[in-house]
Amino acid sequence: MNSSLMAKVIGFLAVLSLASSAFAAPMLRTTDAHDLLRQIHDDAYQVRDAADQLEAYNREPFLIDWRIEADTLQNMKYQINHMDRALYRLRAVEGGVPQDERAQINEIAPAMVELTDSAQAAIVFLNNNENLLWVPKYTAYADEMYSEACRVEQYSLAPVSNPMVGAKVNQSARIPNSSTGS
Repeated sequence: MNSSLMAKVIGFLAVLSLASSAFAAPMLRTTDAHDLLRQIHDDAYQVRDAADQLEAYNREPFLIDWRIEADTLQNMKYQINHMDRALYRLRAVEGGVPQDERAQINEIAPAMVELTDSAQAAIVFLNNNENLLWVPKYTAYADEMYSEACRVEQYSLAPVSNPMVGAKVNQSARIPNSSTGS
């Protein structure tokens, strides 16, 4: 095959690839953005619980083997990477999602960066200092990860603009008033 024909084939395949991705992106925008936000929320909940467990370990660092903390951090790393991939997908289609979901994405992003950085720093510290788990520098990472996971979890909640959510909130708000007769 000569080089001119090969260049045309490659060009055609590139155009075909761009066209197929243009058709796939709107489908992600309309069907998956809410699901990805829910996935991030669920993962943030698990990371928050794991960070809470690390904080518990840090209260008694001489009773916990460094391998237990390493295992906990490894699980957190998996969840955080999962969240990062979901956020990356959301960022790729951000322009096509409703404004309330776009606002959620913009709130989640900085907290995710900080959470990822804190987890990476904790992993590096533990890998290099397995006998120094009592050092305040290390124990602070668990607190930081807990706080950032809470932020991500909070920002990834479904917006209250959902009529079913609003109805449930209103019903529960009326329950105390119904007993007083007002």
